Amino acid sequence: MDRKRLKKKFFSSYWFILVFVLVFLLRLPLLFEPFTYADEGIYLTLGQAIRKGLVLYRDIHDNKPPMLYLIAAIGGNFNIYRLIHFFWSFITIFIFYKLSRSLFSKNRLAIIISTSVFAILTSLHTFEGNIANAENFMILPIIIAFYLILTTIPHNHFYKRWFVAGVLFSLAVLFKIPAIFDFAAAIILLFLINQKRSISSNIQSLAFSIFGFLLPIFITILYFAYQNALPQYLSAAFSQNLPYLSSWGGSNVRMGGLPLTLIFRTLVVFSIIILLFLFRKKISLTVKVIITWFSFSLFATLLSSRPYPHYLIQVLPSFSLAFGLFALDKTKKWLKSIPIFLVLIFVLTFISFRFWYYPNLPYLVNFYQFAFSIKSRQDYFSNFDKQALSLYEAAAFIKTHTTPQEKIFIWGNQPSIYALARRLPVGRYTVAYHIIDFKAQQETLNALRFQPPPWLIISQDENQAFPQLEDFINDDYLLFQKYGQIKIFYRLPKLSQL
Repeated sequence: MDRKRLKKKFFSSYWFILVFVLVFLLRLPLLFEPFTYADEGIYLTLGQAIRKGLVLYRDIHDNKPPMLYLIAAIGGNFNIYRLIHFFWSFITIFIFYKLSRSLFSKNRLAIIISTSVFAILTSLHTFEGNIANAENFMILPIIIAFYLILTTIPHNHFYKRWFVAGVLFSLAVLFKIPAIFDFAAAIILLFLINQKRSISSNIQSLAFSIFGFLLPIFITILYFAYQNALPQYLSAAFSQNLPYLSSWGGSNVRMGGLPLTLIFRTLVVFSIIILLFLFRKKISLTVKVIITWFSFSLFATLLSSRPYPHYLIQVLPSFSLAFGLFALDKTKKWLKSIPIFLVLIFVLTFISFRFWYYPNLPYLVNFYQFAFSIKSRQDYFSNFDKQALSLYEAAAFIKTHTTPQEKIFIWGNQPSIYALARRLPVGRYTVAYHIIDFKAQQETLNALRFQPPPWLIISQDENQAFPQLEDFINDDYLLFQKYGQIKIFYRLPKLSQL
């Protein structure tokens, strides 16, 4: 019995260190992965463009808000960018721990369970926790905001905290638009958990939170207006994201221009909120927070019906908190049905929306075989992408055959070459699918004719034709080098230049 108590006391005292070690081992591979992930390549290319004085959206394009590119600009290269993400994730876990403490009070087991679940789930390869996507960054300000909101109940400075929370939600939205639904969940909770306050007091808190939310967005609007890039900013970061609502649901039944499934999910969320208000006196604060937050974040995750698993990271904070309910008062056994129900919803969502699945064990085995010299660098890289070594070889070639000021152009979806070579693209676009999606073929061709790059790369991962580009290459360029499916063309000097 004494030994069991000793083990329990040891785990209770040192559990956070054990979780830290586990998360460290799960996340360590991200610092050594080859830089082949296209989205990261775009972020770093735009980050390098910022460092070289280009204006986002006007001079170089992507269709996300600016915060992610600012982080990439601060990093400056893949290694530092990944390192920022690495430490950012540990800070996120610590703040989540603080949040779980505020919700579960003195129930240490509930805090341990929820924090451990969150730490592990957000670090798994399954949900792309190893990739520095917007979701991995935006959940930190969201969690801090909820922590501030939930600690306002026993504290003063109520309005100030709601103002700061609004600012934090705004920063999350400036990482990625769907974070606005976490803000919506917070607004619902304002009226759901503060019943003892007057309606005017809650409305004042709402006003402070909305003002805080709008302030950072307004600052970005002023900045891009000053840079003569406001139309491009509003279009790329906001209006171009509206088709996102149904971009993968084109064949679905529609009503009023919207997918019927989207309307159904909206009605479900509204129904849940109505039920929470009706039974608010019988439901604890913790349950209100978990159900409200989970409902809105899951709704945001499923907006586009796209199967990218990193979208699910947005729902993991509220989902992980639910596991703490297993450790609550034994007299309220019905509470244990909530996490079971949410797990069922989560699993069914993963299956029915056919989210892509990335196995964890092969990913970790691949890295640690490489780390202990059981596997060569070539074999390690090839496990991620057969073209990984070709990307590095092409980037090294470009870096040694151009000056830092010279631009290149890549037709394909391998923007990592830009970032690895530290060269910027001719034109505003970094990948072929953006040129195709935004019908920018003529704009890109005009930029190439105006500023013909000395080196032009064709990556054969893009199958859609661009006949005008083919004519442009055939007229002025010669195939000079080839690495796997990557072809490097050299611009022939004109007779007038000889």
